[in-house]
Amino acid sequence: MEEKSRNVRAVVIGFGGMGSQYAQMIYENKIQGMELYGICCRNPKRQEIVKRDFPGTVLFQSVEETMDRGDEFDAVIIVTPHDSHVSIGKAAFAKGLHVLTDKPVGIAPTEVKELIAAGERAGTGFAVMFNNRMHPAFQKAKAMVEQGEIGKVTRAVWVCNNWYRTPCYHKSAPWRSSWRGEHGGLLINQCQHYLDLWQWILGMPDSVYAGIDFGKYNDFLVDDSVDLQFLYDSGLRGTFISASGEAPGINRFEIWGTNGRLTIENGETLTFDENEMSTEEFGRVNQEIYGKLAHTLREIPLEETGDPYCMMLQNFADHILKGTPLLSPGIQGLNSMEMACGAYLSAWKEKKVRIPVNDQEYEMLLKEKKEEEERWLTK
Repeated sequence: MEEKSRNVRAVVIGFGGMGSQYAQMIYENKIQGMELYGICCRNPKRQEIVKRDFPGTVLFQSVEETMDRGDEFDAVIIVTPHDSHVSIGKAAFAKGLHVLTDKPVGIAPTEVKELIAAGERAGTGFAVMFNNRMHPAFQKAKAMVEQGEIGKVTRAVWVCNNWYRTPCYHKSAPWRSSWRGEHGGLLINQCQHYLDLWQWILGMPDSVYAGIDFGKYNDFLVDDSVDLQFLYDSGLRGTFISASGEAPGINRFEIWGTNGRLTIENGETLTFDENEMSTEEFGRVNQEIYGKLAHTLREIPLEETGDPYCMMLQNFADHILKGTPLLSPGIQGLNSMEMACGAYLSAWKEKKVRIPVNDQEYEMLLKEKKEEEERWLTK
């Protein structure tokens, strides 16, 4: 039997913008314990780049060829269009490989659950590339919420419309910004990172009421502007606002608790406007009709960290080699998918929707949207 390499031998599947970056990081030995065994690329022109810039690595020309030789390596990093993540992941798990997939994990909750089940049967590592979890502002905010520093959380508002996209972006690939190709728009693409952070820090909402504009700023039928109300049975209320057609945009996440307000600005700075006492305590002791609760604003110091993508890849390698817990396990990719699909369902039905969604109902309505888009394109 061939002796297993001391390093994790990884194959990057998909050699586009992000795939080429991941390949470069691994090839340049920026990930300890991981080596670039190969790259799977179907595009003949891009294949020439692989041959030129990555000598010594194996060039696979199809997913089928990659899986046929799955006993030669240990892990795959999937960086392909959204609707191929699940099928490639299943094939990799069937070969006993470890899997790191880009976001979103899939296009509907049902298939994501199937991939999670396949990973559990394989017993191998399964992670999703939610690299924003590596930013210290979000990590510290999560710790402060979980440790009760801001008290009982009562409200959260996230305005993130700082990803203005022109038609040049939307037309950069045939699968982009369509129900048939991307299976959604803003919510299934850009917002997946922030929906993940929302549930990572605050927990999963119990229901959602969505106002969504489809093609508000663009000539397409998918979403490019959203106003979501995330509702929790605990009483927490959340508002999530995003758009890809507004400029200048902002990225501000504010979380109110009984002890004050936590604010994350641009994912880089964290401030805490801390009450002198909790709102609950002040309510008990205050004897003035218009009593004001004193508060003090302070910036929370954050530790410097490395490149978030490298950190995610390093964690994946360490999990395989050392059993280090995954910072973004694949099973959590289902949560942001449920939030997005719940929002779509709510907008389509014009009513509040419980989370998790009804899988069959969502897939039926998604199919209708694809058919509607097909008719629109052939007019």
